[in-house]
Amino acid sequence: MKWSISQLKKYRDSNFTINEKADLKKFFQENNIDVRDASPVQVTGELIVHPEEVTANLTMKGEWTLPCARTLEDVVYPYEVHATETFVKSKEQVLDESWHVMEQDMVDLTPVVEELLLVEIPMQVFSEEALDMSQLPRGKEWEMKTEEGNLLEQIAKEPKVDPRLAGLADFFDEKKED
Repeated sequence: MKWSISQLKKYRDSNFTINEKADLKKFFQENNIDVRDASPVQVTGELIVHPEEVTANLTMKGEWTLPCARTLEDVVYPYEVHATETFVKSKEQVLDESWHVMEQDMVDLTPVVEELLLVEIPMQVFSEEALDMSQLPRGKEWEMKTEEGNLLEQIAKEPKVDPRLAGLADFFDEKKED
C-alpha cells in the first residue's frame, strides 16, 4: 500500500480508490501483541490528491482472535475502523497526529494502518461462557464475584436499624439545622 506522488498526480481531478488487503499477523507477532490470530485487513477508501497534501479516507475491516480475560479461550473479535489521515511533504506542515510526513514523496499506508489498528485492540474481551455470570470460577478458599454481587452482599451485611429507633436518626439531623 505504497504510492508515489507522481503516480497519484494522475488522479488530481478524481479520487484514487483503494481496495487492498494487508496481512498484519507478522506485525502483531514482532511487537509481542496479544493477538492470537488476525484475518487479513480489508482496507478500502480513497486518496484525495491536493497540490500540497494527500488525504486518505480509510475504512479497515477484519477480525482478531484474542484471549478471553477470564477463561483464556479464543474469542473472535470483529472490527471496523474509520480514519482520515493526511500526508504532507515537510514536518512544518504537520498539524496533529493524523498528519504524516511523506518519505521520498511516497504515500505509505502500511505503518499508518498498523498504528490505527494497534490502538483499537481492546484490553479485555470475554467469551460467551465467561459472560454467563451463573458459573463464576471458585477454588478451595476463594471465589470470583461480580461487582453487582459484591454490592448486594455488602448491603445485606449492613446493620439493620430497629424500626422503633428510626425516628432518633432524624432527631440529630434537625438539631444540626438550628
